[in-house]
Amino acid sequence: MNEERAWYLLSVQLSGEATPEEGEELHALLSQHPEWGLRADIIRNMWNNRQVSRPVAPGHFDKHLQRLSNHLAQPALQFDSEGVETGTPVMEEESHRTRLRWLWGTTAAAACLLICFLVFWPPAKKPVKPLASNTISTRPGSKSKVELPDGTQVWLNADSKITYGQNFSGNTREVVLTGEAYFDVAHATSVETGQRIPFIIHTPSIDIKVLGTAFNVRSYPGESTTETALIRGSVEVTLHDNPDKKIVLKPDEKLIVRNDNATVVGMENEKNDGISNAANNVPMMMVSKLRAYKQDTGSHYETMWVKNKLAFENESFDRMLPEIERWYNVTIQLKNGSLNNLHFTGVFENKSLAEVMEALSLSRGFHYEINGAQVTIW
Repeated sequence: MNEERAWYLLSVQLSGEATPEEGEELHALLSQHPEWGLRADIIRNMWNNRQVSRPVAPGHFDKHLQRLSNHLAQPALQFDSEGVETGTPVMEEESHRTRLRWLWGTTAAAACLLICFLVFWPPAKKPVKPLASNTISTRPGSKSKVELPDGTQVWLNADSKITYGQNFSGNTREVVLTGEAYFDVAHATSVETGQRIPFIIHTPSIDIKVLGTAFNVRSYPGESTTETALIRGSVEVTLHDNPDKKIVLKPDEKLIVRNDNATVVGMENEKNDGISNAANNVPMMMVSKLRAYKQDTGSHYETMWVKNKLAFENESFDRMLPEIERWYNVTIQLKNGSLNNLHFTGVFENKSLAEVMEALSLSRGFHYEINGAQVTIW
């Protein structure tokens, strides 16, 4: 192509290796294409203003060219690593000059073409990057309390995680929850509209929308249900599989959603809107009242963990074991499946794993063994 030829001729001219015929050819090409003149002037200025460094030994220059050519699909240059000996015969010296002329021209051409590409090639559109997000998490055996940018207080139970976007303090407040968390949501008002900014929690089964309230959400992977327990205020729950149906909870109400088919079940038939799952005849819209812990006024079993108390109320054994695993960061192996039908009620505060297991075993007559982070029950 004429343009590639022009940049090659310019490069060998700048390196001082152009013949008179090549100089005339370059002049003719630039005359025929005046739009290339500005590029040629910029390249000449960059070349003339370059920093002159100490001479490079021929062997080092060869190695550099070899590394440069190795980036090509088919290396165009091959050089030995040995240096040039002194006292080279005249014929070899002429050959070396010819080779250097070609090398300098080729290198200069490559440099000029690269400069042209960087300076004049239209920049490619940058791919749209996903919005950055912040993640706060806890490990098994640990809990944490954090404050979000809007002032909302969040208590994270063991092995839990929340994620929120960088624009959290703007006109949207949304978090994604994995595990269990207690939220005390701060009121926030939009400067532009004067309206309250809703706070939305996303889980795999449901979305929970609030304005300013306190509630607990439990949504651990592997568990069969997702629970929302409202302490004060009001929340609106949307099922992913039935987004047209909104469930509004009142204080001291608890909603349990089955994760397998996103139907709603209740611990007790205290509230039913008449909708049921025809497949298994399970009522869909049922909530239960929270049970207060009488020995701690104002506390509920669902939120006792916030006060660092491991609490169970008529809890089945198979549901208790994952909670004990997360609480103490252990693995439990149950060798007697019939124990899953047992139910327990109790509150443990500042108790070791051994103390908890001893109390449970005495109340139900099973055996256990603790070996480091492994617990075996039979």
